[in-house]
Amino acid sequence: MTGPGPEAGSPLILSFRHLLTESVSAFLDEADMTCPQTADALSELLVTLSRYREEGALLFPTAFLGDDLGAMMELLGGHDPIPLGSGPRNRATIQRALKQCAPLGQGRWWALYLLRDSAGLTYGIFRTDPFPLAETPLERLRHAPDRGARVVGVLQLADNIIELRGGGGLCRHVYLSGARIDLEPPSVVLDALASAVTEQVLPSSREHARGFFRRVLFEVMQSSHGTLVAVLPRERAGSALFVDGILLPRPMDVVAMLDRHHATQDDSAASAVRAAAQLLRGMMATDGITVLRADGCILGYNVFVRHPETLARQPGFFGGARRRTFEVLCAALGTELAAAFIRSQDGDVACRRV
Repeated sequence: MTGPGPEAGSPLILSFRHLLTESVSAFLDEADMTCPQTADALSELLVTLSRYREEGALLFPTAFLGDDLGAMMELLGGHDPIPLGSGPRNRATIQRALKQCAPLGQGRWWALYLLRDSAGLTYGIFRTDPFPLAETPLERLRHAPDRGARVVGVLQLADNIIELRGGGGLCRHVYLSGARIDLEPPSVVLDALASAVTEQVLPSSREHARGFFRRVLFEVMQSSHGTLVAVLPRERAGSALFVDGILLPRPMDVVAMLDRHHATQDDSAASAVRAAAQLLRGMMATDGITVLRADGCILGYNVFVRHPETLARQPGFFGGARRRTFEVLCAALGTELAAAFIRSQDGDVACRRV
């Protein structure tokens, strides 16, 4: 009687890595950056950035891959590149580059670059403009009209969801490790919220106001804290829904601050815009609901509503207090509220509008 073959006692290994690498390779073909080694390295970048941590803390660096550093800086609006290392075009170089650069690339001050050369990859960081009215490097890449720009951007949108971006509208949303594909991408949800908060802003001011809220909201979404937002119509200063919390004695008119900056371009106006952005970030990091208005005003924060006793007993309902509060807000759409937004602590986002 013969014993089992060498494979009989070994578990069957299933891996979808090759499918990702093949898709990334096809993306690079469209971006005019064909290279099997680059495809493998870029796949490693996607997988690693999908939920990147250092010392237990989630990090959200933006990374860009290109062939010409000067052209990349011009396209992305980058400044003062600092080279930090180099290596072959392989996974080990990607891991080392992230280890050395990702902790420096938080917020909107610095981004990571990877530059292809004859020897492999050179990597480092470059300075970006963190001003809330300035386009991010990835926004600039989204608007690049030419696919021949030969620059690729990578950004984590949410846990296990990555945006892979090239010029000329070339884009893929990559879902990894069981990320739900039945939900709208976080970028679409944030666009809906930014649109709701600026729906009743004058057309002459609406575009830059929408950009301001979109950028600030995206930074908030990169925290680990859950968030709720209620958006009121322009004619309201509060709601009968609210039973506790902090409503400002006078609404903060963010759009007026933005208009003043565009009119004067002075340091005082710019400082007011930065302060408004930081205030909104702080409010959205507190418990409860942040209250905004459809004319771009900030009304309050740390606000709570009363939950109907029947809500928690509804058959099939699941979720904690934040999800129940979101359902209360959604039930008031069209009467008390113009929009409701939730970002759960596990990263799921949703926005419902009238």
